[in-house]
Amino acid sequence: MQISLPLDEALALAAAKKPLPPFVRSLRCDGSTIVVEVDLRLVPDGGTALRLAAAAVGTVTATAVLTGYAGGVATFEVTAQARSIPAHKLLNHLTGPVNSALARQGLPEGLVEIRKGDGDPVVAVRVQEAVATKVTGVTLTDLAVHDGAVHVSARIEKVTLLG
Repeated sequence: MQISLPLDEALALAAAKKPLPPFVRSLRCDGSTIVVEVDLRLVPDGGTALRLAAAAVGTVTATAVLTGYAGGVATFEVTAQARSIPAHKLLNHLTGPVNSALARQGLPEGLVEIRKGDGDPVVAVRVQEAVATKVTGVTLTDLAVHDGAVHVSARIEKVTLLG
């Protein structure tokens, strides 16, 4: 099976059950680049370093470009800026709050991991594990982002919807 879904429509489906966390100010796709604006002042449980950064910079704009999909994990090269200043180091402080927000959406802890890349940080998302919490019998075989849309190839077997 192949699905091509504009990011706006994917977000509408995701938000049908619960809205995006309030610290996510906007999320859009520009060609093959996903752009997210995060208001650091609204991130719960961010810790002291993040609270200090939030007071200084407020909103961070991060761009993510899909660099690969293998073994159920999508990897994105990420750059982040706050007031035109590189803010990559702040990404590590967002891992916990992002995973907590996903857990509140009924997804398992630890779906998002930030890794050191060759230049910019790399964010790894365990997409297949996220899918498996909602449905069995669906195996993602490929994932791409281009033309403002998410493109998924999947193998479908005996499907069961979960919770």
